[in-house]
Amino acid sequence: MTTDEDPRSVAAAAASGDRRRALEALRDDLAHRLDAEGTTDRDAAALATQLRLVLSDLAALRGGETGDSVDDLAARRARRRAETAAASGSTVGEQRGPGDD
Repeated sequence: MTTDEDPRSVAAAAASGDRRRALEALRDDLAHRLDAEGTTDRDAAALATQLRLVLSDLAALRGGETGDSVDDLAARRARRRAETAAASGSTVGEQRGPGDD
């Protein structure tokens, strides 16, 4: 970490090797981006999905807030959709039709 880097930054938290600290920094960053003026609906949807996944990961680290199987299934499904969307270059919830490249 450089001396001018904010110790609360996502990069600093990730470099620390502390998973909880990194997830908390990512949670805070996603929340700020979600609340930022000018965030488009499409960006907000993707940010909200990622925020939900980070919150789920934090809850798992704490060992509390265990959800039921429906919550677990929904979280896994959201994670798969986000990964698929990232791999295909589309956004979460975006539907592609015939002839879309």
